Amino acid sequence: MLSLLMLFPFFAAFIALFLQKEDSKSFAVLVSFLILIFNVFLLFNYHGGIAYEFSLNSLIVNFHIGVDAIALYLMLLCSIMIFLSFICLDIQDKSVVVSIFLLQFCIIGLFASLDALLFYVFWEFSLIPLIYLIGRYSDNYKAGIKFFIYAFCGSMLMLLAIIYVGFLYYQSFGYWSFDLLAWYQSEFFIPESVQNLIFIGFFIAFAIKSPLFPFHTWAPKVYAKSPTLVSVMLVSFKMAPFGFLRFILPLTPDTLNHYYSLLAILCIVGILYAALIAFKTKDLKELIAYSSISHLGVVILGIVTFTYNGLSGSVFYMFAHGIVTGGLFLAAYMLYKRYHTFDLDFYKNLAKTAPVFSFFFAVLLFSSISLPLTISFVGEFLILQGIASVNLWYALFAGGVIILGAIYMLNIYRNMFFATNVEKMEKLVLKKGEIFVLSILSALVIYLGIAPSAMLDQIALNVNSILEVMQTRNIAIENQKIIDDIRGF
Repeated sequence: MLSLLMLFPFFAAFIALFLQKEDSKSFAVLVSFLILIFNVFLLFNYHGGIAYEFSLNSLIVNFHIGVDAIALYLMLLCSIMIFLSFICLDIQDKSVVVSIFLLQFCIIGLFASLDALLFYVFWEFSLIPLIYLIGRYSDNYKAGIKFFIYAFCGSMLMLLAIIYVGFLYYQSFGYWSFDLLAWYQSEFFIPESVQNLIFIGFFIAFAIKSPLFPFHTWAPKVYAKSPTLVSVMLVSFKMAPFGFLRFILPLTPDTLNHYYSLLAILCIVGILYAALIAFKTKDLKELIAYSSISHLGVVILGIVTFTYNGLSGSVFYMFAHGIVTGGLFLAAYMLYKRYHTFDLDFYKNLAKTAPVFSFFFAVLLFSSISLPLTISFVGEFLILQGIASVNLWYALFAGGVIILGAIYMLNIYRNMFFATNVEKMEKLVLKKGEIFVLSILSALVIYLGIAPSAMLDQIALNVNSILEVMQTRNIAIENQKIIDDIRGF
């Protein structure tokens, strides 16, 4: 079943090559809807643990796949945003359809990978359609080059870290293995000093893709200057935070303990830095981009607390961030399609000229600032709870920075929708497809804000499993220290 879900977008991309230009959009909407339904079916039939597991051994990369609830929800986020993007956006070129389906194939494969090398293959291959879309359709090719250089350098470090862990496994058991489930076993002991090297390789790769301060410099221009479809995809595909959960937490818990304060400070500085720039920008798309970077800092901060609330909140907030920020990018595109500008000073009194759009934009914006009873509030509240249980000062700083984000977003909304304009703006009437897209996003924002247990209950066991692996590895390290002390004595 999982293999079929993976291969569905791959074969769809192949079929799209032979379509007529005018058939591309209808084909893309239909296939993306079927993939979404398939994804929902797998989620509803999920009953805990690693499900839908399938393994096929080879000489180089073992095709070992399986998913937990975290992976399934992140796949669902990917499927939702691709489906809604195809409905909302004008697709003029079938190469866009081919690229997006290839990208979806890579993302689903990455989330399903239970082999580290297979994870790396999907991680690296996902760069190809992204670079193509940025390079061909962006008005700033330098941003695409910068993104490629950053991502490629990070990927090389991740590959070295994967090979090194495989070598450590060989030293312990006499054979090479890149199977993640084997790496998680308590019998596989990773010394504290070695954890530091592994951590550096994985952390830099994931920090670049997150993007986490100070590795974020590629992101604002790529988000702001790339086509809206690319911007939506980048905020919807939570590859890097997922990598933290799959590799850094289970394999290097002791290093995280030592450098927690440094990582927390980097996250808080990144949240503050991006929020301040968003406060000053005059471009709507750049505003959403910097706001996204600020919120992703909150996600990583929750992950590195390695508490139950912090991890649960981060996973929930990943899903919320993709829905809300992706929705804001789509809403910005709807404005641009009518008025041909992202200049914030241009938009005035939209509440009068676009009342329906104003309502949907308000729902997404209020969720972005984590208003209670919206989807983002739940994740952010749990993250702050997790941070406070580790260090109250970090929680206060993070909470204060989040308040700053609320100030600039509300200020922008006031200026765009209620400030009067001398020039009379053309009335904005949403199309049926656009109303459908914004309605679905708003429904998800409100439903999961009111009933978050629908998702939290399913990811609870997976979060506990990650914490158990970390605890087991910490105990193994402590036992090894005692043995070394006895030998030294």
